[in-house]
Amino acid sequence: DRKSMINTVVYSTVLKGFAVSKRIDKVLSVYKEMRANSIACNTITYNTMLDACAKCNAMEKAAQLLEDMKELNVEPDIITYSTIIKGYCMSGEIDLAFSVLREMKSDGHFEPDEIMYNSILDGCARQRQVTESLKILDEMQASGIRPSNYTLSI
Repeated sequence: DRKSMINTVVYSTVLKGFAVSKRIDKVLSVYKEMRANSIACNTITYNTMLDACAKCNAMEKAAQLLEDMKELNVEPDIITYSTIIKGYCMSGEIDLAFSVLREMKSDGHFEPDEIMYNSILDGCARQRQVTESLKILDEMQASGIRPSNYTLSI
């Protein structure tokens, strides 16, 4: 009976705690336990794990999580894409960040927002990709998103 009380919300809370503590090993261990016990993961659960991957410089784990989402018909949201892009930019994998951005735009469900553009611009700046930065800035303005003071400080 106690087992029936351990649900997605409880597991997600535990995941969040390990994510905040930057314990990617524990995050993935809890996720494995959830899958083994047929505890459903929702978009928020996956976003929490993807954020942990980004903050722990473990983006090599993100692709599998994204595949699992697709396999289980859990729909990614703008936060999912933004988190993955931020993680790839933080780990210096700007090409993968651009790939995710293209995939998201081609799906047609979401448009990049200021936060996403800022992550890409920051990634370009870290990799000294000035030409790409200028293209993204133009794209941002063309889509009606005005660069903020933060954007211009990158």
